[in-house]
Amino acid sequence: MKKAAIFHTSSGTLALMQSLTKEIMPEAEIMHIVEDSMIGQVMKNNGLTPEINARLAAYVHCAELAGCHIFMTACSSIGRGVEDCQFLSSIPVMRIDEAMALEAVKNYNNIAVLATVGTTLKPTLEFIERKAAEAGRRPAIKSMLMAEAFQAFLAGDLAKHDDMVAAGIKEALGQSCEVIVLAQASMARVLDKTGPLPVPVLTSPERGIKLLKERLAAL
Repeated sequence: MKKAAIFHTSSGTLALMQSLTKEIMPEAEIMHIVEDSMIGQVMKNNGLTPEINARLAAYVHCAELAGCHIFMTACSSIGRGVEDCQFLSSIPVMRIDEAMALEAVKNYNNIAVLATVGTTLKPTLEFIERKAAEAGRRPAIKSMLMAEAFQAFLAGDLAKHDDMVAAGIKEALGQSCEVIVLAQASMARVLDKTGPLPVPVLTSPERGIKLLKERLAAL
């Protein structure tokens, strides 16, 4: 049985990823790593630091020692840091938002990116722009940050978080975008409450797990 490690910087994504992996890739063994102090330090430092990157490398190494065949981060804020661990690792590393970013730049010319954490918004925009350049595409990309929503999420006020993200989606729809990208896995839950929308809304959890399954099967 092949084994994958999924790294979380918040326990808020754990139940969702457990459910998706059970549904999408039940044949695989999944090791979840939760390090819920890291996201606060990333936010405090307005991004990754050498110390945080060193810790990421240590977690990738731990996954190797535990017999994992691939490592994926469920947190977009640290995505580039995990990518940079590849040269140190004997197993592939990936980020959960990769499939979402590839789908956005391949199919749409006017993209709205929504986030509730500034340290997620910036790397997500950079990642989408990088993937667009690699594909020879130049989409128009607009962004929106809803920082108060994440504070509500951390405080356990999920209703307030969901209301604020839903309001952000409504605002983005008024800007004539062709697609909305939700930068964080924790935002996907809001779509259960919005009902049908006039444009696609891309989220990372399900797409990321499907790509994880494909890559694990190819190893």
